Amino acid sequence: MKRILTLLLLAFLSTHFGYQASASEAAAAKKYRQKKYAEAASLYFKAYSRSKSRKAEYGLAISLMKLNLNYSASKYFSVIARRGRKASNPNFRKALEALGTINNKIRLGQSQIIQLFRTKVNASDVPGRARGFYFYYKGIESFSKKRMDTALRHFKKVPSGSEYYTKAVFHIGVISTLSSNHKKAISSFEKVLSLTRNKSRYSEMRELAYINIARINFEIKRFTSAIEYYGRIPRSSDHWLDAIWESSWGFFYMQKHNNTLGNIHTLHSPFFINRFYPESYILQAITFLRLCRYQQVNASMKRFKSRYKPVFKDIKSILKRYKSNPKGFYRLIYDYNNTEKTRYPGAAEILKKLTYLDIFRDARDTIRFSDRELSTLQRTQSKFRSSKLYSSLRNFLKRKKVAAVNDAGRRLYKQGTTFYSQLLELSNQTKLIVAEMQLGKLQKLRSTISKSKNGSNVRFIGGMQKLDIGQSLEFWPFNNEYWEDELGYYVFNVDSQCK
Repeated sequence: MKRILTLLLLAFLSTHFGYQASASEAAAAKKYRQKKYAEAASLYFKAYSRSKSRKAEYGLAISLMKLNLNYSASKYFSVIARRGRKASNPNFRKALEALGTINNKIRLGQSQIIQLFRTKVNASDVPGRARGFYFYYKGIESFSKKRMDTALRHFKKVPSGSEYYTKAVFHIGVISTLSSNHKKAISSFEKVLSLTRNKSRYSEMRELAYINIARINFEIKRFTSAIEYYGRIPRSSDHWLDAIWESSWGFFYMQKHNNTLGNIHTLHSPFFINRFYPESYILQAITFLRLCRYQQVNASMKRFKSRYKPVFKDIKSILKRYKSNPKGFYRLIYDYNNTEKTRYPGAAEILKKLTYLDIFRDARDTIRFSDRELSTLQRTQSKFRSSKLYSSLRNFLKRKKVAAVNDAGRRLYKQGTTFYSQLLELSNQTKLIVAEMQLGKLQKLRSTISKSKNGSNVRFIGGMQKLDIGQSLEFWPFNNEYWEDELGYYVFNVDSQCK
């Protein structure tokens, strides 16, 4: 008898709450048609909480999207997408399309997106408008796991009309480079240049395409072509100094040592005192060594030790302190980038370098967009009838921020240890250079080598630009005064002192 009463009670409650959920859905749909999206979202949430109705779930997500609460909407769209395509999940295709639209407005974050695709989905189940979004991030997931063949297949499925097509072509170029398919790689990057022509929002991708073509030419020993592509990076670009630095090696292998030294002179100018190019001192020393200018080799090694000794100390201290604190490590970098630049002054170069990484930028964007939505929620709280919806969304956004910071902190810490290891390796290289210099001194007839001067009156011409043989050049001595408009155009005018 007791069992029968329990079953009857459950049946009554199910019918009662099912009726209430249905009524809430109907009322929510009416509010949605009236464009009262906050009230619609509240009613849909009420129905969804009671019955887990698929219709209410989708209605809640689309209402939040209409309110420009895109991160909040993505929470529910993601739940729908993760179920995959099946009869009990009728809104899968719509949810996938909505997530693609949201990601075009704001970055959802790679970790959230990749979680969407854990469920196996047939390619035919992906709607046309979502194919670019879906296959691009499937490619990114495989690429991050170094499954290059799988990544390549996914990137090739991105439709040409998609917002993600240009980025997919770029990654095809990167994969081709890694597999030493230089012809295919250059073809892909040239296609990126064609697709991004006169499109300012793709300026960074154009610059990266130039740099990658330059690197390929360098790898296959076409140094002149490499330098020409490096020279296409505009001075206003964040990648300009990278182009100056990498082209220095091209000049070095062409035995254009005066150009190499001129480029390094730009890197060592006071304008870029906090930029991280420790190898530049090593290349400078090797270049002077090839010119048998031993006094200047010693000077380069001393400058390296003087500049990076405090870096060793501070970065070692940072890595020790934040080894188990990814949140604190990210906060340190974030504070440096904004206001706090006095802590660990020796590590300023490395902290600055970390702020240029996509890892940092993605997390920063997630925090910014989440905070913006939290402010919007706070302002519109009174419009939500259900305080539970408000608290649910607020908690989701706070968790999203925490997850982004912890993930970025771990990855940035790993990159920081890489920079530290690089410095240790370069420090060991200085010892080898000194040893080679001593050997060179013994092998050369000292009487044929004139004493090196300090270089205070060393003269410069030219730069990375292609020289016109017929043009007349004016030679200006450098008197320890840097001019910003001359950066990148310095060329030394020193000769070899080797026998």
